[in-house]
Order: sequence, then C-alpha cells, then structure tokens
Amino acid sequence: MSASNILPEHLQEKIRDMPESSYGVNRVVVVLSDGRIADVYVAWGKEIVKVGKTSAIPFDISQVVDVV
Repeated sequence: MSASNILPEHLQEKIRDMPESSYGVNRVVVVLSDGRIADVYVAWGKEIVKVGKTSAIPFDISQVVDVV
C-alpha cells in the first residue's frame, strides 16, 4: 500500500458506507479541488488503486475534496 495513494480519513468514512463493486473494492467518483472529477477504484475503503482503466494516478491525492 502506497502512502501517497491513501485518502484522508474523513473520505474513507464516506466510502465505508458505499456499496462494494467487487470484494474489497469500491468504485467511486472523486471530486478534485479544481472541479475535475475522476472515476476511481478504492481498495479496502482507503487506497486509490486505479483511475479509469489505468493504475497511474494523474493527480495528487491531496487534491481530492469529496467522493460520490
């Protein structure tokens, strides 16, 4: 688990209440501070492991302000 891919605790709490799309994985949309959105996969409610179809994360995790 890469520390740089870990979402802040307050967002982890929101993800825990969301349904899983696969065992241990939630598919959610993150909202970035500049207004962009991204479709991401979050493992175990805390770590972004995939953005769209790639494992490369094209933004800094600190830019994530919300999950929906």
